[in-house]
Amino acid sequence: MSIAWSLLSKSFPEPEMVAILEMLRNRRKRKDVYSSPEFWDGKAGHYSDSAISMFTNRRYNALIEIDQFAFIDSVLGNISGAHVLDVGAGTGRLSRHLARQGANVGSFDFAAAVVEIARRLNGALPIEAKVMSVFDLDEVEAFDHAAVLGCLSAACKDRGDLETAAERLYKAVRPGARVAIIEPFHQGHLHRVLDMPLNDVLDVFRAAGFAVTHRAELHFWPVRLFLAPVEWPGFITRALYHVGEAILRIAPARQQWGDYKGIGLVRQDAPR
Repeated sequence: MSIAWSLLSKSFPEPEMVAILEMLRNRRKRKDVYSSPEFWDGKAGHYSDSAISMFTNRRYNALIEIDQFAFIDSVLGNISGAHVLDVGAGTGRLSRHLARQGANVGSFDFAAAVVEIARRLNGALPIEAKVMSVFDLDEVEAFDHAAVLGCLSAACKDRGDLETAAERLYKAVRPGARVAIIEPFHQGHLHRVLDMPLNDVLDVFRAAGFAVTHRAELHFWPVRLFLAPVEWPGFITRALYHVGEAILRIAPARQQWGDYKGIGLVRQDAPR
């Protein structure tokens, strides 16, 4: 342990070491910490538009955002004039992207201070930002499409929570609605709060009444572990990131080397 600590101390500057230690402490209590609005409200003062509840390395954040938004666009297609739900919107990065694609966006997050930042950053864009949890979602066939980015894996503590969230999402969107989901779904040491394999997650959405249309592995997790905690120079970040994504493209999907999972769904007429 002391050898590992010595290597870490020499590899990372002191501010990054403090951040890594805090992350490790939070990970040990992740089930209570990450699913608490107080945790995200506490982080709100450190947020900026380029690093919203993401990683220390803003250059890495920018690269993953490009690929995440590209996947979401590929699932949702043309959303000009559509009413789109952004589930667990945080400070609104995705909401603003959807609005700039021509959508009218309904968004929510359970952390009040984070929503206040979203409202400020959203400006005059057609976005309604509410304070509520995914478990409070009670609209009925109110949205044409929906997107979820990094919410369910933290909000859901177990399969029962995910089933509830999937059922509420099903009711909120109209028949034929497309739903794009990007989440770090894992079973084991890489999981956030929800400790569940991807195939079981997909079964939950199918049982709720969705058909699975897309499945992708995003962001090679061994590279993420190295790049995310430190603001590395741009050339290092870009080179390693693209090497990792190239590995993902040739690796069998069943190996699940992606830190995040991209899922595309379509709402069927009635749940099975």
